[in-house]
Amino acid sequence: MQVPEVVDPSIIFAEYSYASSTTDTLRRHFAEMAHDIVAMGVAGEDLVLEFGCNDGVLIQPLRRLGVNAVGVDPSDVARRASEAQGWPLVAGYFDAGSANCVLSRYGRAKILVANNVFAHIDDLDGTMSAVVEVLREDGLFVFEVHYQGNLIGDFQFDTVYHEHLCYYSLQSLVELLGRFNFIVLDVEPIPIHSGSIRVVAAPADSKRPASDRVRRMLEAEKNWDIAHFASGVQERCVTVQKLIRDLRSAGRTVVGYGAAGRATVLLNYCKLGPALIDYVVDMSPLRHGRLVSGVRVPVRPTETFQRHYPDYALMTAWNYEPEIAQKERAFLATGGRFIVPLPHVRISGEC
Repeated sequence: MQVPEVVDPSIIFAEYSYASSTTDTLRRHFAEMAHDIVAMGVAGEDLVLEFGCNDGVLIQPLRRLGVNAVGVDPSDVARRASEAQGWPLVAGYFDAGSANCVLSRYGRAKILVANNVFAHIDDLDGTMSAVVEVLREDGLFVFEVHYQGNLIGDFQFDTVYHEHLCYYSLQSLVELLGRFNFIVLDVEPIPIHSGSIRVVAAPADSKRPASDRVRRMLEAEKNWDIAHFASGVQERCVTVQKLIRDLRSAGRTVVGYGAAGRATVLLNYCKLGPALIDYVVDMSPLRHGRLVSGVRVPVRPTETFQRHYPDYALMTAWNYEPEIAQKERAFLATGGRFIVPLPHVRISGEC
Protein backbone atom coordinates (compact mmCIF):
# COMPACT_ATOMS: atom_id res chain seq x y z
CA MET A 1 0.00 0.00 0.00
CA GLN A 2 1.57 3.28 -1.04
CA VAL A 3 1.04 6.90 -2.06
CA PRO A 4 1.91 7.25 -5.77
CA GLU A 5 2.94 10.94 -5.69
CA VAL A 6 6.44 11.50 -4.30
CA VAL A 7 7.28 14.90 -2.81
CA ASP A 8 10.92 16.02 -3.02
CA PRO A 9 12.23 14.96 0.42
CA SER A 10 14.22 18.17 0.79
CA ILE A 11 10.92 20.05 0.98
CA ILE A 12 9.84 17.87 3.91
CA PHE A 13 13.05 17.41 5.87
CA ALA A 14 15.08 20.61 5.35
CA GLU A 15 12.87 22.40 7.88
CA TYR A 16 11.26 19.51 9.71
CA SER A 17 8.62 20.14 12.39
CA TYR A 18 8.60 16.72 14.06
CA ALA A 19 10.69 16.11 17.18
CA SER A 20 10.08 12.73 18.82
CA SER A 21 11.27 13.74 22.28
CA THR A 22 8.41 16.20 22.80
CA THR A 23 6.18 13.19 23.51
CA ASP A 24 6.43 11.32 26.82
CA THR A 25 5.08 8.16 25.20
CA LEU A 26 7.89 8.06 22.64
CA ARG A 27 10.59 8.86 25.18
CA ARG A 28 9.49 5.94 27.35
CA HIS A 29 9.14 3.62 24.38
CA PHE A 30 12.64 4.25 23.06
CA ALA A 31 14.21 4.16 26.51
CA GLU A 32 12.82 0.63 26.80
CA MET A 33 13.98 -0.21 23.28
CA ALA A 34 17.52 0.82 24.21
CA HIS A 35 17.56 -1.90 26.88
CA ASP A 36 16.13 -4.40 24.37
CA ILE A 37 18.93 -3.61 21.92
CA VAL A 38 21.61 -4.08 24.56
CA ALA A 39 20.04 -7.45 25.38
CA MET A 40 20.55 -8.50 21.75
CA GLY A 41 24.24 -8.94 22.45
CA VAL A 42 25.82 -5.50 22.08
CA ALA A 43 29.18 -5.42 23.86
CA GLY A 44 32.29 -3.26 24.09
CA GLU A 45 32.80 -1.07 21.05
CA ASP A 46 30.09 -2.76 18.95
CA LEU A 47 28.50 -0.10 16.78
CA VAL A 48 24.75 0.53 16.91
CA LEU A 49 23.75 2.71 13.98
CA GLU A 50 20.32 4.30 13.71
CA PHE A 51 19.22 5.92 10.47
CA GLY A 52 16.35 8.36 10.71
CA CYS A 53 17.41 9.11 14.30
CA ASN A 54 15.44 12.39 14.55
CA ASP A 55 16.31 14.27 17.76
CA GLY A 56 18.17 11.37 19.36
CA VAL A 57 15.21 9.93 21.24
CA LEU A 58 16.85 6.46 20.99
CA ILE A 59 20.49 7.50 20.57
CA GLN A 60 20.56 9.24 23.95
CA PRO A 61 19.35 6.33 26.11
CA LEU A 62 21.65 3.99 24.17
CA ARG A 63 24.66 6.16 24.94
CA ARG A 64 23.62 6.46 28.58
CA LEU A 65 23.84 2.65 28.67
CA GLY A 66 27.41 2.86 27.39
CA VAL A 67 26.59 1.86 23.79
CA ASN A 68 28.66 3.15 20.88
CA ALA A 69 25.63 4.66 19.11
CA VAL A 70 25.73 6.84 15.99
CA GLY A 71 22.88 8.49 14.09
CA VAL A 72 22.20 9.17 10.41
CA ASP A 73 19.56 11.76 9.51
CA PRO A 74 19.16 14.62 6.99
CA SER A 75 16.91 16.89 9.06
CA ASP A 76 17.61 20.16 10.81
CA VAL A 77 16.00 18.64 13.92
CA ALA A 78 18.71 15.95 14.07
CA ARG A 79 21.52 18.42 13.40
CA ARG A 80 20.48 20.76 16.22
CA ALA A 81 19.94 17.88 18.67
CA SER A 82 23.32 16.33 17.83
CA GLU A 83 25.10 19.62 18.40
CA ALA A 84 23.25 20.39 21.62
CA GLN A 85 23.46 16.89 23.14
CA GLY A 86 26.89 15.84 21.89
CA TRP A 87 26.21 12.62 20.00
CA PRO A 88 27.73 11.74 16.61
CA LEU A 89 25.64 12.32 13.50
CA VAL A 90 26.20 11.58 9.83
CA ALA A 91 24.08 14.27 8.21
CA GLY A 92 22.23 12.88 5.20
CA TYR A 93 19.89 10.20 3.92
CA PHE A 94 20.91 6.59 4.45
CA ASP A 95 22.27 5.75 1.01
CA ALA A 96 25.55 4.67 -0.59
CA GLY A 97 27.23 7.97 0.25
CA SER A 98 26.36 7.99 3.95
CA ALA A 99 27.08 4.25 4.18
CA ASN A 100 30.63 4.89 2.94
CA CYS A 101 30.95 7.73 5.43
CA VAL A 102 29.86 5.44 8.29
CA LEU A 103 32.29 2.71 7.20
CA SER A 104 35.24 5.09 6.99
CA ARG A 105 34.54 6.77 10.35
CA TYR A 106 33.06 4.02 12.50
CA GLY A 107 33.28 0.64 10.74
CA ARG A 108 30.47 -1.88 10.32
CA ALA A 109 27.47 -2.07 12.66
CA LYS A 110 26.51 -4.94 14.95
CA ILE A 111 22.97 -3.58 15.16
CA LEU A 112 21.32 -1.39 12.54
CA VAL A 113 18.14 0.38 13.65
CA ALA A 114 15.43 2.23 11.71
CA ASN A 115 12.28 3.34 13.52
CA ASN A 116 9.31 4.75 11.60
CA VAL A 117 11.63 5.48 8.68
CA PHE A 118 10.66 3.02 5.94
CA ALA A 119 7.39 4.88 5.42
CA HIS A 120 9.34 7.95 4.24
CA ILE A 121 11.61 6.21 1.72
CA ASP A 122 11.00 6.15 -2.03
CA ASP A 123 14.23 4.36 -3.03
CA LEU A 124 13.90 1.29 -0.81
CA ASP A 125 16.40 -0.68 -2.89
CA GLY A 126 19.01 2.02 -2.35
CA THR A 127 18.39 1.97 1.39
CA MET A 128 18.58 -1.81 1.59
CA SER A 129 21.82 -1.79 -0.41
CA ALA A 130 23.25 0.54 2.24
CA VAL A 131 22.02 -1.84 4.95
CA VAL A 132 23.89 -4.70 3.29
CA GLU A 133 27.07 -2.63 3.10
CA VAL A 134 27.06 -1.42 6.71
CA LEU A 135 25.73 -4.41 8.68
CA ARG A 136 28.14 -7.03 9.94
CA GLU A 137 27.62 -10.63 8.81
CA ASP A 138 26.67 -11.53 12.39
CA GLY A 139 24.58 -8.39 12.79
CA LEU A 140 20.87 -7.68 13.18
CA PHE A 141 18.63 -5.20 11.41
CA VAL A 142 15.97 -4.02 13.88
CA PHE A 143 13.24 -1.68 12.71
CA GLU A 144 9.74 -0.52 13.52
CA VAL A 145 7.01 0.40 11.05
CA HIS A 146 3.39 1.45 11.40
CA TYR A 147 1.54 -1.79 10.67
CA GLN A 148 -0.89 -1.91 7.77
CA GLY A 149 -3.05 -4.35 9.70
CA ASN A 150 -3.72 -1.74 12.39
CA LEU A 151 -4.22 0.97 9.80
CA ILE A 152 -6.95 -1.07 8.12
CA GLY A 153 -8.50 -2.57 11.24
CA ASP A 154 -8.71 0.76 13.11
CA PHE A 155 -9.66 2.91 10.09
CA GLN A 156 -6.52 5.04 10.42
CA PHE A 157 -6.97 7.04 7.23
CA ASP A 158 -5.47 10.05 9.02
CA THR A 159 -1.98 8.58 8.83
CA VAL A 160 -2.06 8.40 5.01
CA TYR A 161 -0.27 11.50 3.67
CA HIS A 162 2.65 12.46 1.43
CA GLU A 163 5.32 12.19 4.10
CA HIS A 164 4.36 8.51 4.41
CA LEU A 165 4.92 6.89 1.03
CA CYS A 166 4.47 3.26 2.05
CA TYR A 167 2.36 1.29 4.54
CA TYR A 168 3.68 -2.16 5.32
CA SER A 169 2.32 -5.61 5.85
CA LEU A 170 4.73 -8.24 7.11
CA GLN A 171 4.40 -10.00 3.75
CA SER A 172 5.63 -6.91 1.90
CA LEU A 173 8.61 -6.64 4.26
CA VAL A 174 9.48 -10.33 3.85
CA GLU A 175 9.56 -9.85 0.08
CA LEU A 176 11.60 -6.61 0.27
CA LEU A 177 14.17 -8.11 2.64
CA GLY A 178 14.32 -11.34 0.66
CA ARG A 179 15.53 -9.51 -2.44
CA PHE A 180 18.64 -8.63 -0.44
CA ASN A 181 19.14 -12.08 1.05
CA PHE A 182 17.72 -11.13 4.46
CA ILE A 183 15.21 -13.12 6.47
CA VAL A 184 12.78 -12.03 9.17
CA LEU A 185 13.74 -13.71 12.44
CA ASP A 186 11.00 -12.24 14.61
CA VAL A 187 8.11 -9.80 14.59
CA GLU A 188 6.43 -8.21 17.58
CA PRO A 189 3.23 -6.12 17.60
CA ILE A 190 3.77 -2.92 19.60
CA PRO A 191 1.25 -0.22 20.54
CA ILE A 192 3.27 2.81 19.45
CA HIS A 193 1.62 5.03 16.80
CA SER A 194 -1.65 3.14 17.39
CA GLY A 195 -0.28 -0.12 16.12
CA SER A 196 3.20 -0.90 14.79
CA ILE A 197 5.44 -3.91 14.46
CA ARG A 198 9.06 -4.35 15.48
CA VAL A 199 10.91 -6.55 13.01
CA VAL A 200 14.22 -8.29 13.63
CA ALA A 201 15.98 -9.38 10.44
CA ALA A 202 19.38 -10.83 9.60
CA PRO A 203 21.38 -12.00 6.59
CA ALA A 204 19.96 -15.33 5.45
CA ASP A 205 23.45 -16.84 5.52
CA SER A 206 23.45 -16.52 9.31
CA LYS A 207 21.18 -19.62 9.41
CA ARG A 208 19.28 -18.36 12.46
CA PRO A 209 15.83 -19.85 13.10
CA ALA A 210 12.71 -17.72 12.68
CA SER A 211 10.13 -17.27 15.42
CA ASP A 212 6.71 -18.87 14.93
CA ARG A 213 5.21 -15.39 15.35
CA VAL A 214 6.37 -14.65 11.80
CA ARG A 215 4.36 -17.53 10.34
CA ARG A 216 1.26 -16.69 12.40
CA MET A 217 1.23 -13.04 11.34
CA LEU A 218 1.67 -13.91 7.68
CA GLU A 219 -1.33 -16.25 7.91
CA ALA A 220 -3.48 -13.62 9.64
CA GLU A 221 -2.79 -11.07 6.90
CA LYS A 222 -4.65 -13.21 4.36
CA ASN A 223 -7.98 -12.26 6.03
CA TRP A 224 -7.80 -8.45 5.79
CA ASP A 225 -11.00 -6.69 4.63
CA ILE A 226 -10.09 -3.61 2.54
CA ALA A 227 -13.67 -2.85 1.47
CA HIS A 228 -14.79 -2.58 5.09
CA PHE A 229 -11.95 -0.11 5.72
CA ALA A 230 -13.13 2.23 2.95
CA SER A 231 -16.77 2.32 4.07
CA GLY A 232 -15.76 2.66 7.73
CA VAL A 233 -13.60 5.71 7.01
CA GLN A 234 -16.47 7.52 5.30
CA GLU A 235 -18.87 6.65 8.12
CA ARG A 236 -16.51 8.08 10.76
CA CYS A 237 -15.92 11.26 8.82
CA VAL A 238 -19.65 11.94 8.50
CA THR A 239 -20.17 11.22 12.23
CA VAL A 240 -17.37 13.56 13.37
CA GLN A 241 -18.47 16.36 11.08
CA LYS A 242 -22.11 16.16 12.21
CA LEU A 243 -21.14 16.03 15.89
CA ILE A 244 -18.98 19.14 15.68
CA ARG A 245 -21.49 21.06 13.58
CA ASP A 246 -24.22 20.27 16.12
CA LEU A 247 -21.99 21.38 19.00
CA ARG A 248 -21.15 24.68 17.29
CA SER A 249 -24.83 25.27 16.47
CA ALA A 250 -25.54 24.83 20.20
CA GLY A 251 -22.97 27.53 21.04
CA ARG A 252 -20.18 25.22 22.20
CA THR A 253 -16.51 26.00 21.58
CA VAL A 254 -14.39 23.34 19.88
CA VAL A 255 -10.63 23.21 19.29
CA GLY A 256 -8.24 20.53 18.06
CA TYR A 257 -5.55 18.84 20.15
CA GLY A 258 -2.39 17.84 18.26
CA ALA A 259 -1.09 19.42 15.02
CA ALA A 260 0.89 16.53 13.52
CA GLY A 261 0.22 15.15 10.04
CA ARG A 262 -2.78 13.19 11.27
CA ALA A 263 -4.53 16.46 12.13
CA THR A 264 -3.98 17.86 8.65
CA VAL A 265 -5.56 14.81 7.02
CA LEU A 266 -8.44 14.52 9.48
CA LEU A 267 -9.44 18.20 9.38
CA ASN A 268 -9.22 18.44 5.59
CA TYR A 269 -10.98 15.17 4.83
CA CYS A 270 -13.80 15.99 7.25
CA LYS A 271 -13.93 19.64 6.10
CA LEU A 272 -13.33 21.05 9.58
CA GLY A 273 -12.04 24.58 9.06
CA PRO A 274 -11.76 27.65 11.34
CA ALA A 275 -15.54 28.13 11.32
CA LEU A 276 -15.80 24.86 13.28
CA ILE A 277 -12.37 24.47 14.95
CA ASP A 278 -11.07 27.65 16.62
CA TYR A 279 -7.44 26.49 16.75
CA VAL A 280 -5.31 23.40 17.18
CA VAL A 281 -3.08 23.13 20.24
CA ASP A 282 0.31 21.42 20.03
CA MET A 283 3.19 20.76 22.42
CA SER A 284 5.95 21.31 19.86
CA PRO A 285 7.19 24.91 19.62
CA LEU A 286 8.25 24.13 16.04
CA ARG A 287 4.56 24.29 15.03
CA HIS A 288 3.37 27.31 17.04
CA GLY A 289 2.20 30.29 15.01
CA ARG A 290 1.67 28.22 11.88
CA LEU A 291 -1.52 27.12 10.12
CA VAL A 292 -2.80 23.61 9.47
CA SER A 293 -2.39 23.23 5.71
CA GLY A 294 -5.52 23.36 3.61
CA VAL A 295 -8.07 24.26 6.27
CA ARG A 296 -5.79 27.04 7.64
CA VAL A 297 -6.66 26.52 11.29
CA PRO A 298 -4.08 28.27 13.50
CA VAL A 299 -1.73 26.26 15.73
CA ARG A 300 -1.34 27.47 19.32
CA PRO A 301 0.77 26.40 22.34
CA THR A 302 -0.75 24.40 25.18
CA GLU A 303 -0.76 27.54 27.34
CA THR A 304 -3.49 28.99 25.11
CA PHE A 305 -5.64 25.94 25.74
CA GLN A 306 -5.02 25.94 29.49
CA ARG A 307 -5.58 29.67 29.91
CA HIS A 308 -9.18 29.45 28.73
CA TYR A 309 -10.54 25.96 28.31
CA PRO A 310 -12.94 25.27 25.42
CA ASP A 311 -16.03 23.13 25.88
CA TYR A 312 -14.71 20.37 23.61
CA ALA A 313 -11.38 19.40 22.07
CA LEU A 314 -11.18 17.15 19.02
CA MET A 315 -8.30 14.83 19.86
CA THR A 316 -6.55 14.90 16.49
CA ALA A 317 -3.58 13.22 18.24
CA TRP A 318 -5.88 10.41 19.41
CA ASN A 319 -3.00 7.94 19.16
CA TYR A 320 -1.63 9.58 22.34
CA GLU A 321 -4.95 9.59 24.20
CA PRO A 322 -3.69 8.25 27.58
CA GLU A 323 -0.85 10.79 27.69
CA ILE A 324 -3.09 13.70 26.69
CA ALA A 325 -5.86 12.75 29.13
CA GLN A 326 -3.33 12.56 31.95
CA LYS A 327 -1.76 15.88 31.00
CA GLU A 328 -5.15 17.64 30.73
CA ARG A 329 -6.81 16.29 33.87
CA ALA A 330 -7.81 19.81 34.88
CA PHE A 331 -9.65 20.30 31.57
CA LEU A 332 -11.68 17.14 32.17
CA ALA A 333 -12.25 18.02 35.83
CA THR A 334 -13.83 21.35 34.86
CA GLY A 335 -16.29 19.61 32.53
CA GLY A 336 -14.30 19.74 29.32
CA ARG A 337 -14.62 16.79 26.97
CA PHE A 338 -12.42 15.21 24.31
CA ILE A 339 -13.91 14.04 21.04
CA VAL A 340 -11.94 10.95 20.04
CA PRO A 341 -12.39 10.39 16.27
CA LEU A 342 -10.82 6.94 15.82
CA PRO A 343 -11.01 4.01 15.78
CA HIS A 344 -14.62 4.72 16.86
CA VAL A 345 -16.08 8.18 17.36
CA ARG A 346 -16.77 8.84 21.03
CA ILE A 347 -16.72 11.60 23.63
CA SER A 348 -14.14 10.90 26.33
CA GLY A 349 -15.12 11.71 29.89
CA GLU A 350 -18.89 11.39 29.49
CA CYS A 351 -20.69 9.27 32.06
